[in-house]
Amino acid sequence: MSSTRTLADRFRTQRTDRIRVEDSEVLSVAEVILRPTSSLELVVEQQRHDVQQVLTVRSRTKSAKLVSVDSEPSDHEVCEALEIHVPTISRVELVGSDDEDTIFQIWNGWRIGGTNQAWVGNSGVVIEDLEPPAGATLRFRMWFSDGLGDATFDDLIVLATVGSRLPQ
Repeated sequence: MSSTRTLADRFRTQRTDRIRVEDSEVLSVAEVILRPTSSLELVVEQQRHDVQQVLTVRSRTKSAKLVSVDSEPSDHEVCEALEIHVPTISRVELVGSDDEDTIFQIWNGWRIGGTNQAWVGNSGVVIEDLEPPAGATLRFRMWFSDGLGDATFDDLIVLATVGSRLPQ
């Protein structure tokens, strides 16, 4: 997609978090709501290799936790924003609060000259709904465009699966 106005300009001037680009709905931030007994698995399927991609996950609810990184156990609270540096990390599993719904916000960024960038230029995400596998309640693929150059929506591709929380 080539345009004289960037996606960031369009989000800002239209005062919205979603816009139409050709035949796709483009979001500035993806949101996932987890029920108390659910987990969220994020798997990086593809990333741009000439610029380090950064996936950021923020919990809007207290008590959210990162429970595994690349299948290694973790016990990290997700109070603010969790930065997943791709390709250093390729899979994470998160759980929400034990007693209320948890809202996770997910957006992409990129690292240039030691500084993280996000929400500028042609940054955005397209969501592709998928059939959930057995045991899952929801599955979708996030196609991210970083803010560099034209919006291509293949700079970072992440598979998200919501399912039952594994026994601890």
